[in-house]
Amino acid sequence: MKNYFINSLLVFAFYFFISGCSTSQQGTEDEKQVYIFDEVPEEKTIEAPTTGEYPSLMEAYYVVQIGAYSNEDKANEFAEISRTKTNYKCSVVYSESLKLHLVQIIPFFKSRTEAEEVRNNLWKLSEFVDAWIVTVNK
Repeated sequence: MKNYFINSLLVFAFYFFISGCSTSQQGTEDEKQVYIFDEVPEEKTIEAPTTGEYPSLMEAYYVVQIGAYSNEDKANEFAEISRTKTNYKCSVVYSESLKLHLVQIIPFFKSRTEAEEVRNNLWKLSEFVDAWIVTVNK
């Protein structure tokens, strides 16, 4: 009987040890981030936003995009972190068609070569390996 009691106590203690060391993640929908760049997407045309620093819209121009979030606060937080880790200005704009808050490098670029140079520099930092270029046409 004494061995049964000791074995039961050890099993009970082992159970609490194992369950106490396990992690459980709980989060709300607002805390979850949505990343829309598992792969660098194909170039696509987007409508030019009505605010921000933009070149003439009479010809195509290029936008280096570094993030897309469903939550505006997360987009602004990422933009602020990006400003401190790079020498680039960032803008957060809401895309009505995508229903996402886009984090973009500003100003936009008149040539794709300039945009590629910025994107390639960003790729050297682990936080920006998913940066891509969006072509905007009038």
